Amino acid sequence: MSLLRRLRPTASGVALGRVVGALLFVAAAVLVVPADLRWLALACAAVAVTGAVFSWRARADQPIRRVIALVVMAAGGHALYIVDPASPGWLPAGIAISVALAALPLVLAVPFVLVTIATAAVIAELRNPTALVPMMAGCIGFAVLGVVVGSSRQRADQAERLLASEKATQEAEARAQVYAERARLAREIHDILAHTLSAQIVGLESARLLLRRNAPAEAVLQQIDQAQKLAREGLDETRQAVHSLRGDTRPTADTVRELAASANARLTVEGPVEPLSPEAGLAVERTVREALTNVRKHAPGAAVRVRLSYAPSQVEVEVCDNGSASRSELDFTGGGYGLAGLRERAELLGGKLDAGPVDEGFRVWLTIPR
Repeated sequence: MSLLRRLRPTASGVALGRVVGALLFVAAAVLVVPADLRWLALACAAVAVTGAVFSWRARADQPIRRVIALVVMAAGGHALYIVDPASPGWLPAGIAISVALAALPLVLAVPFVLVTIATAAVIAELRNPTALVPMMAGCIGFAVLGVVVGSSRQRADQAERLLASEKATQEAEARAQVYAERARLAREIHDILAHTLSAQIVGLESARLLLRRNAPAEAVLQQIDQAQKLAREGLDETRQAVHSLRGDTRPTADTVRELAASANARLTVEGPVEPLSPEAGLAVERTVREALTNVRKHAPGAAVRVRLSYAPSQVEVEVCDNGSASRSELDFTGGGYGLAGLRERAELLGGKLDAGPVDEGFRVWLTIPR
């Protein structure tokens, strides 16, 4: 768009050219006619210039006003030609024809052009028959010029609209990327808080219950130490999330292995271990972490199995527990939004997450494309 604008003359340059052209036309109109007709020629030239000025000032959404201005412009030129055929009276009519075909709708331009050419033909036949053919040729030439200029202007306007549309599309895509990145950041913050803080709440609540039951200090201290450990893990997880957002993550299998070991879960890795995208790797890690956290909260003491499977077109992770004979007193912790957030994350990656009770215990199963 900027290139097209640079190729177009500036508004001040166009205005200056119009003023100079109008002055030259008036001077020629006055000087070429006999001395006794100069005042009359000046009046006719002034009428033509007045019509031209009003035509220049008419906006694109004022076609009727421009038609009236062009009629005045052409009439002034015809009158000047009647005063003296040697004058440049043909010029305003010719320019009016070009402007009409370049700037007006055809429904208005064509009748105006036909009437203007017919009037010029009649005047030429009456005042100077030998100039009839050159006059008609000149009118046709101005008409062709108007059509060419109008077509060029339409193409330029269409190109500008296309460039503006492309720019708007690019801006919309950039805004969509910003919103997507904001949503991703929101999910990361939620997951970190939901997992780390929830696990810490479990440990601290356990310590509180132990204190109420007058449990040995060693047992309370063990729960506090566990909460402190979770806080350190939360800080480490935050660093991992930052690395993931930068596109730099550690191998998924190593992360899952550490999570399974920390929860005393049995891990099975199937298929050749290959690198995953940062988004897919983070989804697997979050799913395993959430599932293990839920086991600690809702089925303490249950045996847990973690299966990580690398298939040719997808990666699967499954976390199963065999349930717990006793219900945890910490079931109330957490808002229940963890699995919903993980399901949303999986869907954004083109995968799916299933979670629900099985014959014995509970199962979380994630499948995402590689």
